[in-house]
Amino acid sequence: MTLAHESHHEPSTSLPVHRHAESYAALVLDGGYEELTLDGRFDCVPGMLVIHPAWHAHGDAFGRGGAVVLNLPAPLADGFCAIRVVNAAALEILARRNPQAAAEAACEEAETVRPKAPADWLIELTRLMIKYPGERIDTLAARCGVSAEHAARACKRWFGMGPVDLRKERRLQTAIALLRAGASPADAALAAGFADQPHLTRLLKQATGHTPARFPLN
Repeated sequence: MTLAHESHHEPSTSLPVHRHAESYAALVLDGGYEELTLDGRFDCVPGMLVIHPAWHAHGDAFGRGGAVVLNLPAPLADGFCAIRVVNAAALEILARRNPQAAAEAACEEAETVRPKAPADWLIELTRLMIKYPGERIDTLAARCGVSAEHAARACKRWFGMGPVDLRKERRLQTAIALLRAGASPADAALAAGFADQPHLTRLLKQATGHTPARFPLN
């Protein structure tokens, strides 16, 4: 069994948006940080467990006290989630002995934490980006009453990536879910909003190192 391991992060530092090939869960032991994801921005404090599916893109901004995190190798949920555990001390003890059991126990009993709410116009912009995948970002930003430059800065600050990358990441995650559900590369490309299968192949290979035809199913 692969054991859990601690990671220590210096105060007021950050990790740019990145992804991991394997799913894992992170138990916050001390300090705190903000998790910037496609799903929103989360305040991660001691007693929270943050679950990342494989290839989930996320960035981290650590607070003034830095952070100590216990990373648990745990092939779990289909999607990203942040949860507040009932007994963090007991979970830490179990996690050091059996990470998988600890993550499963936490998911059964814990309370799901919702992301922080962005400004209304930014919520609307992300909705329009999904509804009109072929529309230019500056056009959608104008419909929300902001400039393209302001939209780009706000998206980067809130999600860790600009509007173009945010839209691309949403398509990638949709395609990954479809591929794992058994869809053909051509069908996954079409359903996820890519121009064609080569377009999906190029971006997926760039992000994960895998082509759609050889993408790992678990």
